[in-house]
Amino acid sequence: MISLRRLTGRALSKPILKSFAQSGISIITPDGKTHELGSVLGNPIEPITVKDWGFFWDLVSGYDLGFAEGYLNGRWDHNNLPRLFEHLSTLTSQGLASAIGVYAPSKIAARITQHVKSKNSLKSAKKNISDHYDLSNDFFESFLDNSMTYSCGIFENNENSLDVAQQTKINHLLNAAGVRSEQSILDIGCGWGSLALSAATNYSLNVSAVTLSKNQFDSFNKRIGDNNLTHVIDLKRMDYRMMEGKFDHIFSVEMLEAVGHNGVDTFFEKCSNLIRTNGSLQIQVIVVPDDRYDTYRKNCDYIQKYIFPGGLLLSERLLNNSAAKYGFEIYRSEEIGHHYAKTLASWRTNLESNWPAVKQLGFKERDFRKFFYYFSYCEGAFQSGHINTLQISYRKQ
Repeated sequence: MISLRRLTGRALSKPILKSFAQSGISIITPDGKTHELGSVLGNPIEPITVKDWGFFWDLVSGYDLGFAEGYLNGRWDHNNLPRLFEHLSTLTSQGLASAIGVYAPSKIAARITQHVKSKNSLKSAKKNISDHYDLSNDFFESFLDNSMTYSCGIFENNENSLDVAQQTKINHLLNAAGVRSEQSILDIGCGWGSLALSAATNYSLNVSAVTLSKNQFDSFNKRIGDNNLTHVIDLKRMDYRMMEGKFDHIFSVEMLEAVGHNGVDTFFEKCSNLIRTNGSLQIQVIVVPDDRYDTYRKNCDYIQKYIFPGGLLLSERLLNNSAAKYGFEIYRSEEIGHHYAKTLASWRTNLESNWPAVKQLGFKERDFRKFFYYFSYCEGAFQSGHINTLQISYRKQ
């Protein structure tokens, strides 16, 4: 039986294809025809294979979110998603996006929802974190390294394993802080605890760590006990805004993406109150270019709708201006975005390899496609320079 979605999609296919005439991609429609939509410099891009005419209705109703929804539902496929997204993110950076996105109804609804979720009140922040991180520890184990580090690693050479790259990143941050034995540190958004464990065992530091995720808290708490570190690691399940005390150094590794635009000042003000004079604040953060930030933050993309509800990438200028306002001075800044492309490729490959076992846990094909799309989408964006990752070291004056 032919659905209304398919009938409408087929009727809309010609004008939609025309609107993407200069996109530099090719599309094979369900009738077997190949539509070449402009040309692309450099490595050629394999065609998008559309399996269902409803794909075109997805584009009209949701634009990039509809494009994603179509993939999640198996209405189209591609043999090299990271390369496709590298190209598409370049078009977006150049301002060549289609006008369809302005009027797509589900896109408009998503922008409104994102605006509400990104306010990140104490209540909504806990729910936003739980929606992603409390999915299943077994699921995250299927693609992360052995230390369960869920952030960009640093590959000193192409032969480095993901495990080595993550430990290199952790050492990079701790060494940048200039930590000394017996000093106190706070890890805000500690995840499954890899940095905190390394700080306690390899650097002899007294560690306080906070997370909002129940699964992360339970898992990390067990690791603390298993390693006999209860006397040097104090783990709390709480919002960092409720934290008290004084610390020599504070670390925040890819946690700032969860605070929202209005939460940036709150973050630096709180860190300023928690850190001792001349102490350091080490952050690792994904950023969008300063000149695209205002446009980006009024939007809602795939990551915000499907992966990190309430999430928002920040800009370097916004971060540094806010830090200065609360008495922090930069003494180191390093771009590591190219390492994230490789990190994401490792996660994508691991998930694909381990999927048969993960599927036995009750996860569906849509779950696989959701994360495969997520890893590919971000990998392409980092490859093109559409987004970047920074490590920034601040000193409290």
